[in-house]
Amino acid sequence: MDQEYAYQVLESFSRNGLPPHIWYLLFGILFVVAVLTIIILWFNNKELRKKVKQFPPSWITDQTEIRQILDTALLSRSKIDISFHSASEKRKTIPCSILESDPELKLELPVSGKQSEIMLEKNVDIFFSIPTRHKGQYIFYKFTSQVIACDNTGSHISQCVINTPDHLEQTQHREYLRISPPSRLYDYVNILPEMNPFTKECIEYVTTNGEIAPEDIFGEDSQIILGDISGGGLSLEITKFESSKAKDFNFARGKNFLILLGLVDTGSKGILRYLFLCKIRRFYLDHVQNKAQIGLSFENLFSGFDEETGNPKWLNLEGQGCKQIDDWAYNVYLELYREGLD
Repeated sequence: MDQEYAYQVLESFSRNGLPPHIWYLLFGILFVVAVLTIIILWFNNKELRKKVKQFPPSWITDQTEIRQILDTALLSRSKIDISFHSASEKRKTIPCSILESDPELKLELPVSGKQSEIMLEKNVDIFFSIPTRHKGQYIFYKFTSQVIACDNTGSHISQCVINTPDHLEQTQHREYLRISPPSRLYDYVNILPEMNPFTKECIEYVTTNGEIAPEDIFGEDSQIILGDISGGGLSLEITKFESSKAKDFNFARGKNFLILLGLVDTGSKGILRYLFLCKIRRFYLDHVQNKAQIGLSFENLFSGFDEETGNPKWLNLEGQGCKQIDDWAYNVYLELYREGLD
């Protein structure tokens, strides 16, 4: 403001009856109010920016919702995978179980006390999932947090306490735990071509709880052995495999085959029966020992019948693997690990 003009204004006000010091006081008050207004507007704008801060749509930041999700993971005995935090490279994960979700997350790990102490005060990545209301469907989560305490409960079992995360990210860990189960942990395994009447016979095996099972296409003398299995697929070994069978049924890479599984539930000791449509990823025939090795990936899972048409329904796994098999492999791994400690 021009000083001469301000002086003229004050002089004019003075001629109207108010002394100059009153006007100086009023201008001072107006100046303070203006400064306070600017400060308040700046502060409110800063808080507003915090509130409207853009997070990825896959992030969950509400602490109440995070707590509910972790509680659900505990109640549903969800599989937990833990690894050292890395922003770029993939790290090997360790399967573990959740013991407590409040006030912090407590996990049981199949590692020694010395190994768990390495994690102390380190950032770790946690992967887990919880079931939805729709059978067979899951929501996958990941978060990064710090290990704040470790307790060695046994020579090869440890417990770690992890800070509650400030956010969860909805994403899936694509690596699967692969195990080689002993024969006592699977009741039945079979591989059949994707054609009728084999498809019908396979469905009957699932719907009759194993009372009706298709015959082996390799003959009575051959044996189908479950070599290893994970949420992404499995490998089979077939003994006394005749080379002519490879030509008859076209055991070639990329071909689809039906896989029947009867797996022992480690919790209830019942049998879990599955029918998969799988794709051959690897085929090797040992002509000396007449033995075949087949690697397959899970592509579709039989999930019942359509209510309107009565036709079989197949769940497309879309390259994401089978959550039920992944959980089964995880539970078997922990059971075998504990057995090895006895």
